[in-house]
Amino acid sequence: MFIKRAFNITKDNIILAQPLVLYLVILSLTMAGLAQQGNKIYFIVFAIANILLSTAFFAGWCFMARKTVEHSKKEFDKPEEKSMASLALIKEFFPGVGEFFLSITFTTIIYTGLCALVLYLAYKAGLHFLPHSHINWDNLFAAKTPEQMHDFVNTLTFTQLKILNAWFLLMSGVTVLFTFLTMFWFPAVIYDSKNPFTAFWFNIVFLFKNFFGSIGILAFLFALNMFISALTVLLNINVILSIIGLVISFYFMTYCLVLIFLYYDEKRKA
Repeated sequence: MFIKRAFNITKDNIILAQPLVLYLVILSLTMAGLAQQGNKIYFIVFAIANILLSTAFFAGWCFMARKTVEHSKKEFDKPEEKSMASLALIKEFFPGVGEFFLSITFTTIIYTGLCALVLYLAYKAGLHFLPHSHINWDNLFAAKTPEQMHDFVNTLTFTQLKILNAWFLLMSGVTVLFTFLTMFWFPAVIYDSKNPFTAFWFNIVFLFKNFFGSIGILAFLFALNMFISALTVLLNINVILSIIGLVISFYFMTYCLVLIFLYYDEKRKA
């Protein structure tokens, strides 16, 4: 039910994708400038600016998502009225930035730091419990294309492949678990508390009250992400198809946001 409703809401309110497109375009330009910056002070300034740009975007976009879910529940006499109200949702973006910028900024910083800590601890646990693979990790990370990855894998022994798979399962499992435990953290900030720690607690309580439904949504989004990723790779054979793949990716990211906010909005009242 939620999966289909989120699809219809995204389709009817595609204006929600507009800030995402603009943000990614601006971010690509600023990141390109950041990569070319040789001065360390300028590099730090640009990096902080990019972080603040990102948190400002997420504050406005998340608030806009909440308003989109609320808009979907309203009754309109004419389809034209519904379309005009949908277009007006873009006006909610900057009020969202003003109201939630600090909360989303602190939440993002805590989220990133906590994620890095969890992955570091998982890495340390892997070094302790998993056998040494004697794999040249530099060569692994240097593989940028499927062909290069295939050539690297062909150099590995069967034992090394088993160990590499064990590492993959460990890091993937930890990432999925962390994603699950923080899945509704940002909606909790927007709906329930601007305090990141209080919002995290609301997120945990919500998860365990709606445990199986939350697992179902996460599994669905992971499966859909794998399908979209594979489709995007196939569409990269020429420029026109790659643009179509890009549009699909934008729609998918918007759909994920709508589904998570819709589920949180409906279930938090139950």
